[in-house]
Amino acid sequence: MQPLQGKRILVTRGQSQARSFIERIEAEGGVVYHAPLLSFQLNDSESHQEILTRLHDYSWVFITSANGVKFFFELLKRYGVKVPPHLKFAIIGSKTEKRLSDYGFQADFIPSKYHASSMGEEFLAKKPLPGPILYIRGSRSRDALPRMFADKGVFFHSMTVYDTLLVESKKPELLTWIQERKIDALTFTSPSTVRAFVSMVKDQGAEIPCFCIGPTTANEAEKCGFTNIHVPEQFTIPHLLKQMTYYFSNEGKR
Repeated sequence: MQPLQGKRILVTRGQSQARSFIERIEAEGGVVYHAPLLSFQLNDSESHQEILTRLHDYSWVFITSANGVKFFFELLKRYGVKVPPHLKFAIIGSKTEKRLSDYGFQADFIPSKYHASSMGEEFLAKKPLPGPILYIRGSRSRDALPRMFADKGVFFHSMTVYDTLLVESKKPELLTWIQERKIDALTFTSPSTVRAFVSMVKDQGAEIPCFCIGPTTANEAEKCGFTNIHVPEQFTIPHLLKQMTYYFSNEGKR
């Protein structure tokens, strides 16, 4: 019998991001309930054009998500700006690294742990005088890196290149699944998805086993009142799936 046989797993990622995750769950016998809770759209303004035309003034670009890479390069294309040869990229995560390579660039710095606090600490330990930094973010991104840069006296600018929006149309379906106890496990791949879930179902579902891709997401789940939180040793989708199969093969048996 497969580890996730018959287990009903909520996947909250968007359609394009969720495909491989859904396939992996189904390959282990799980039944996927898919409710994309967030959508993303380009954020553009006059200030973006001003910053991008001075891109040569920066030494590093920090990007912490694949969406950040996507929308950053969309803006570069929109304004006809080329990446200066000296500019280096600091990124988090294998998906972000792959997305960057899709545009023909390699990461010059990747932290050993896939969350912002570790990224800032490791980077500044290696590069105490990094030069000006451009921090690429979404509208709901955390402020861990900007706070750290400010505390350390590092010169930086933040640029919000995409907006994160709630997919309100999924709310009735999601509420039905939770209220009728159709879900055996929740999966969250960012703090934003945790907050989106809570905003839609309020104080329901907090007791359902909750699988978070990393400590930042898990901390948000804890703040929101979830009581059965699990985090994989490595912060990737394959390891998140491994954590779920372990749980349902052991303590999660019914």
